[in-house]
Order: sequence, then C-alpha cells, then structure tokens
Amino acid sequence: MKNSLLIHNDNVPFKSKFTETIVFKPTSVDIDEYITHDIIPQIKKLNPQIIYIKDNLSSNYLELYGLRLVYHIRLSQELGDKRLLPIVLLSDLDSFLLNRLSSMGRVLFTKNIFIAKNSIESVKRFDSLEIQSFKEELYQDEFLNLIEVHPPKDYLSHHDISNEWAIYRWAKFLKVDSKAIRKNREKIASMLYFKYLLAKNPIKIEKKNGIQFVPRPPKKSGKVLYIDDEWVKGWSDILKQYFSKNQNIEFKTFEYDFKNNNKYTTMSAIKNSCNEYAPDVVLLDLRLTQSDHEKQEIENLTGVKITKMIKEINPAIQIIMLTATGKSTILENLYEHGILGYIKKEHPQDANINTKDNFDKLKNLVDKGLDKKYLKEVWEIQQTITPFSSDIKIEIDSIFEILNSDMQNRFVYAMFAIFKCIEIVNDYYIIDGYKKATRKDTQEEFSDNSTKNKICMILDKKLNFKNRDEVIYQNIEEIIKIRNNTIHPKKRRVEEITQKHILTWFKMLQIILEKIEK
Repeated sequence: MKNSLLIHNDNVPFKSKFTETIVFKPTSVDIDEYITHDIIPQIKKLNPQIIYIKDNLSSNYLELYGLRLVYHIRLSQELGDKRLLPIVLLSDLDSFLLNRLSSMGRVLFTKNIFIAKNSIESVKRFDSLEIQSFKEELYQDEFLNLIEVHPPKDYLSHHDISNEWAIYRWAKFLKVDSKAIRKNREKIASMLYFKYLLAKNPIKIEKKNGIQFVPRPPKKSGKVLYIDDEWVKGWSDILKQYFSKNQNIEFKTFEYDFKNNNKYTTMSAIKNSCNEYAPDVVLLDLRLTQSDHEKQEIENLTGVKITKMIKEINPAIQIIMLTATGKSTILENLYEHGILGYIKKEHPQDANINTKDNFDKLKNLVDKGLDKKYLKEVWEIQQTITPFSSDIKIEIDSIFEILNSDMQNRFVYAMFAIFKCIEIVNDYYIIDGYKKATRKDTQEEFSDNSTKNKICMILDKKLNFKNRDEVIYQNIEEIIKIRNNTIHPKKRRVEEITQKHILTWFKMLQIILEKIEK
C-alpha cells in the first residue's frame, strides 16, 4: 500500500495494512478540543499520501466523529498542504444515509473526499488509484463554498459569538496578549465553528508601502470610561493598550461583577463611578445583563437605561454604544437617546463590518467626543445661573443645545445668544431714546448709547464692578468687537470663535447675572 494513514477507534479489523495509524480515544469532554490538541498535531508529524478515517470513532455510531474530523482536517490551517490530502471515509453506510443522519455528510460532495466500505478490498481499490492533493486555488470553490458549519446547539447567543470573534480580531490587529486574550484565542483555535469562520473570513492585515496597518489612537485629550459585562474576557486589555498610545487620554474600565448583581445594583454602581470619575466619553455596551438577551423593548435594555442615567448626571458626557446587534431599527433608535455614535462588534456573518474600519470609526468618534468635553462645564454653568427674566432664560437654555448640536457656525450662534443676554441686561436698567439713553433708577441721561457703553455703565455704577474686575470689561469689549466684526466683516479679518471664547464669555455672563441676582 502507498504511504497511508488510518484514524480509527479499534473498529477497523485490517488496520495493520496501513503505513501509519492513529487511535481515536477522546481524553476530553470537548471533542473539538481533543481533535485540535491531540489528533491534528499527530497528523502534522506524519507524511501520508492519503488519509483513511472510520466514520464512527466512538461507541455511539450516531455521533459520526469521523465526519467531524474530516472538517477539522480541511479547516486546520496549521496542517498546511496536508489539509488538502485525499480523505477516504470508511463506512458501512452509503453517502445518502450519512447525509440523512448528519448535515455534515455534505462534505462527501466536496473535492477529494471519498466514501468506501469498511473492507480491505475497498481500500485496495483506492490504493490502486492515483489521487493527488487538490490545489490551494480550488479550496474556496471546491470545498469552502460547498459546506456550512453551524454554531453548537448549546452555544449561548449571537452576542457571545460576536464578542469572542471581535476580541480575536481586535487583539490580532493590535497584537495584544494577555491571559484573557490567550484563553479566547485557544477557544477559537479549537472550536470547529470558529475554524470555519476563520477560513471564511481570514484576517487581512492591510499594508501600505510594505508597512503593516497600525490602528491610530485618538488625538484629543480627556477621560474615557469603558462599561461592558465582557470586559474581563479581553476587551479591557485591548482597549487599554489601544488608548495607551495617547498619553493624554486617561482610560478606565468599570471592573464589575455583572453576572452576580441585578440591574438596579448595577445601575447604582455605574452612577457612582460616573460621579467619581467624571468621564468625558463613555464606551458603553448595549446589553449588560442576561435579561437584555431576551426579546424586549429597546427602552428596557440596560445600555439604554444607563445612557439616560448618565445624561441626567451631565448631558454633555458623550456616549459611544458598543453593540453586536445588526438591526437597523435598534441602531437608529439609539440616536434618539443622545448617543454620539455606535461601534458594531464584528459578527462573522456580517460582511459589512471591517476591523480596520471599526478602529478608524472608534478613533473619530472618541476624538469627536473628547472635543466636546468643554460642554460639561457649559452645562454646569448653565445650571448655576438664575435668570431674572424669561427672555434671559430662553437665551441661556439655548446655548447648550446649540453647542451640543452638529450645526455649522454653532459657536457664532452661541455668541449671539450670550450677546443677546447682555442686551437684555442693558434694557433692564436703561431706556433707549433718540440719540440718547436714560438710566431707569436715576433718570440720568447720556449720549453714548452703544451696547458697550451701556453695559459698562451698569457694571460700574449699578453693580459696583471695580478696577479689580478689569477682566470682565476686557471680555465685554472682546465679545462686542467679535460680534460686530462677524455681522459687518467689511475688509477686516473675522476672528475665529473657539471653545475658549465661549467658555470665557459664558463665565462672564454668569458673574454679571449673579451680581444682578444679589
């Protein structure tokens, strides 16, 4: 006989006729683990020209582990060209019956997989044939596209598959190694379902000019809080390494035992963490408890409830949702709760998700969120102001809403709102007349009725601002100058309005209104 290998369970009476033999005696409850860590390494050491496998490799004929082993051989990248060797399944049944007994029987209709009777005569006939390994270029069309491997029936959920798959891919891109990552990697490496997924969706590390793609971290500075029940499975290690590339970002994982705490205890703990840590951006998983994986309204998902709670603490805290869902109705609904955006954890069956694109999207969203961190202070200032009129309240309430939007020229509109408040203060104390103005309390008249002169007179004579408050006068002059230049640009260069300008002017307005309130 040509150089041949037989894999059996002491149920082939003529086993001595083969060049090499491997006895299939599972030492693990997990059959995939046993095949991966015991059988595949043995095959790797040998150099057969053809592999014979008994269809039943256990005392239970219906388990048909021989078919499962065929899949493992064809899908095990570590076998190299040996995975393409001709394989003959020895059986007392025909292909029709095997297909009736197991959906895995469809592998018999792929390239270089044969079925023969469990007899020496059948084996001799195959030995006389010249059967070569098929070419790598035929692997996709002649094998991979003709089979399908389903997740185990006892596998937890779509959510768990996405997490394990995404952890594997993200860690591969970032070259992250940790105990949790290794555990996840070993699980994926041994499970037949994940071998199939890796063959269908190989990880392609992009290169430009020969240089491997490296995910870029956000450029901005600030504090990022990560909340996910899967943090301990490797996500925390991945994100910690990712954000460590920017020393100006402080990253923290909410390390919590989600499994052994109810939703209400969890919500309370997260609220305390947000109050203490004061994050600028929160990376939040949509489903954090077991009940989230049952069919229910979007509003009842823990991630949505936490979003509402965080927005009550400070609506300027930017939330990026992490989710395994592919339902567009859920994803679009999330924006109604004020999230900045979402990152979909890769699912192997979703061809639209690309790991590189996910890293790029994460970077852009985090940068956008950190760029808005000044809004936390804007919101806090807004909450401390007690307007003395409804008109002032309308303008002040609009400032945060304007700045938190994506509208163009939002800094300009926010400046106009602050300037309007100054005009309302002027009208509160001063009556405008023709070419003159009059103080309401003293009836004093003055000819310079410009906005600047009126507000400075009020600050000086009514609110008792002194020379030590010179910065306030400077701020008044600055906002009036920039406002006028914006409305009447003429030939002069219009100064760009920044976050710093807005915060400075808003604090100035806060001080003035506090004086009026007193």
